[in-house]
Amino acid sequence: MPDISQFNSGNMKPKSFWSRPEGVAGLIFLLTIVGGVGFLIFSNITFLLALAQNVFYLTLMIIAIGALVYMVADPRMRTLVWYMYKSLMRTITGAFVTIDPVGILKKLCRGFREKFRQNAHPNWFVAGSDKKTTYGF
Repeated sequence: MPDISQFNSGNMKPKSFWSRPEGVAGLIFLLTIVGGVGFLIFSNITFLLALAQNVFYLTLMIIAIGALVYMVADPRMRTLVWYMYKSLMRTITGAFVTIDPVGILKKLCRGFREKFRQNAHPNWFVAGSDKKTTYGF
């Protein structure tokens, strides 16, 4: 009977999102987005201050900031945004790296079939070779 006690041990923990391939791509994507937004805000600060002098545009900016604060403060909204972000990062990373286990196994099987076809040659070619070398001398 095979010993499967090693698989039931409690010390195995699933990888966190950030240690997976989509997490690394997500971190790069997130840093790029934050850097880009920060650059756009600070490069256009005079324009934003000019917009804030108009009451209508000031109201729109306060509503936008309020929506961002709500997304950060509400746990359900934060979870929704987190799942959407993880799904987007898996999709983007999936374009470069095979993430799903079934796809990895299919790719391995294709490689094994190609190797088998390359190494498969008629048995008659090899069948008598050991007799020739043993009894040939």
